Amino acid sequence: MKVARRFLVAPCIARLISRDRGVGRQVVEGHLSSQSGKDQFVRFEADQCHYVLSECDQAGDCVEKEAPLPREHAEALFGLCLGQISYDRLHFPLQNGPSHRVQLDRVIYPGSIDLITVEFDNAQQAEAFELPTWFGPEVTTEYTYQWRYIALNGLQSNLEVPLASQQVEAVLDMLDQSEKLTQANNKSAEEVVVALSRSLETSGLLKAPKEPAVSPTIEPTADAFGELAKRSAQ
Repeated sequence: MKVARRFLVAPCIARLISRDRGVGRQVVEGHLSSQSGKDQFVRFEADQCHYVLSECDQAGDCVEKEAPLPREHAEALFGLCLGQISYDRLHFPLQNGPSHRVQLDRVIYPGSIDLITVEFDNAQQAEAFELPTWFGPEVTTEYTYQWRYIALNGLQSNLEVPLASQQVEAVLDMLDQSEKLTQANNKSAEEVVVALSRSLETSGLLKAPKEPAVSPTIEPTADAFGELAKRSAQ
C-alpha cells in the first residue's frame, strides 16, 4: 500500500528547483463540498477538466475517482464552488531515494506556500526514509495543509521554514547530479543508436546513404565551337 509523507520547504529552495526543472503541471481546483472525509471538486489542468470525488477508505487513505467534463460544464460548476486552490506541480528525483516519487507543489492561491510530498511503496520505506537537510517541518498529519482545507479556509498557519546556506548547497548539489545523470543517459542512448545502425549496415539490413552522383563536366571541342559559329553566321 502506497504511503506518502509531506513536508514544508523554504520558498527560495522551491524557486531553485522549479527554475531548474520547470513547471510540470498547472492545476486549478474548485471545491464543492465542506464535508470532512468526502470531497467533491472540479479540476482544471491544461486543456482537460474533471469532476473528482475524493473519499477516505477504512485505512484512512484518500482515493480519487474522476470523470471528464466538457469545459463549459466544468466552468459552470466552478462558479458554484465554495473555495478554490491553484498550484504548480513538478516531479524530480532525490539523491538518496531515486526510486521514490517526489513532487513539489507551489501553492499560488489563496496564499503562497511550498510543499514536498514523497511517496513510498509501504510504511517500512516511509519510516526508514532519511530526510534531506533542506526539507522543512513535516506536516503529513496536519489537516490544515490538505487541499480542501486550504481551498475553503485559506492558509491558517504562519509556520516559518528554517533556511541555512548548507541547505541551499545541498539542493544545488542534487540538481547538478541530476543534470549529469541526464546527460550521461542521453549520451548512452546516442551510442546505442549508432551501434545499432552500424550493426544493421554490416548485416545488409540497412544500407548506408550514397553520396550524390556528380555529372562529369564535358568540355566543348573546337569543332563544336566552329559549328556554332557557322549557324550564327547563317
